[in-house]
Amino acid sequence: MKRSEILLLLVLAFIQFTAIVDFMVLMPLKPMLTKLWQVTPSQFGVAVFSYGFGAFLSSLICINKVDAYDRKKVLVLIYAGFTIGTFLCGLANSYYFLVIARFITGLFGGVCGSVIQSIVGDAIPAQRRGQAMGILMLGFALASVLGVPGGLYLASAYQWNTPFIVLACLCVLVFVGALFVVPNFKAHLENYKVSSFVQIVSKVLSDKNRRMALLLTIVMMPAHFFIIPFLTDYFTKNCGFDYKSSVPLVYVVGGLLSAVCSPLIGKLSDKIGRFPVLAVLTLLSVFPLVGIPNLETHNKVILLCFTAGFFIFSGSRMIITMAQVTSTADPSIRGAFLILNASVQQFAVSVTSLIGGFIVVQDENGLLHNYHYLGYLSLVFSALVLLVFRSVKVIAEKSN
Repeated sequence: MKRSEILLLLVLAFIQFTAIVDFMVLMPLKPMLTKLWQVTPSQFGVAVFSYGFGAFLSSLICINKVDAYDRKKVLVLIYAGFTIGTFLCGLANSYYFLVIARFITGLFGGVCGSVIQSIVGDAIPAQRRGQAMGILMLGFALASVLGVPGGLYLASAYQWNTPFIVLACLCVLVFVGALFVVPNFKAHLENYKVSSFVQIVSKVLSDKNRRMALLLTIVMMPAHFFIIPFLTDYFTKNCGFDYKSSVPLVYVVGGLLSAVCSPLIGKLSDKIGRFPVLAVLTLLSVFPLVGIPNLETHNKVILLCFTAGFFIFSGSRMIITMAQVTSTADPSIRGAFLILNASVQQFAVSVTSLIGGFIVVQDENGLLHNYHYLGYLSLVFSALVLLVFRSVKVIAEKSN
């Protein structure tokens, strides 16, 4: 991979890092929000849902506009809005203010990922795209190693909203870096034709392969995300692990291992094929997906074994599916397709968290009940991921 490509991917990974930290850091803060505002599991599900619903709406709004402009300009504008939304989350002084702030942040943050994938699709040839997605996943790993544990420390040492204020300040720095490092991407404009919302959606959905790619995204989200929103509550309340030490350690260990494994898994998928790698990862994911929601131990090593397995095996499936989905649209429509893909992705995550919030029940002692059902649902969707993946085909592209 060229040095310029690596530099670009690293900057995009840092943008991804801030977006992921913003999304992830709220979930381990749930015990603090419960203590502060008496937030129930269903209310927390709504808070997570508001971000995804905002992302869903903005994706639909942008779908017939994103390919009409230089991708760098689109990224800069969206990231500026995301930064403002993160600041608003840090200023929230009530549950309802927080829900509104999460909605605003989602309006911009949810679209950010699809723009990044569009840039990767334009800049990196298909045969190296798995490796590129692996590098992008470093943003997730860094979010787990530094972002979430750092956010928990700041929330514990100061106030629950301190992580959002600090993150927003970091976003300003990353924003400046993007201005200087990310090049302009205008090649797709040569084949661009002005289209209405209905026309562009019809064009995207007219191809069966792209429809199957969207379905792959829909089933992948609950397969991985179902158990995530209530991890912290379950570990601290049901298993009795310490909030300030054990929970950050879960993210540090899982993130470090992901940082090592994600690029390797991406490169391996390019070499031997995406489906075989995905099949093995899905099989290995059974253990953490079933084990974590049924965990009844006070042994920290056992806890870390299960959570590390979740980060590596379940999380790495995102690399494979992202690479496959990105490779189903030609450059002239790639931005619109990935915007639509982002909308269904965020909607699937939102509905997943909302459903999980109504399935899980928290008693007066703070213990979670019915959490194991979310693990079983994850397995069902994991099987669907394998079935749908076989129907998604990579289109032929010219080498850059």
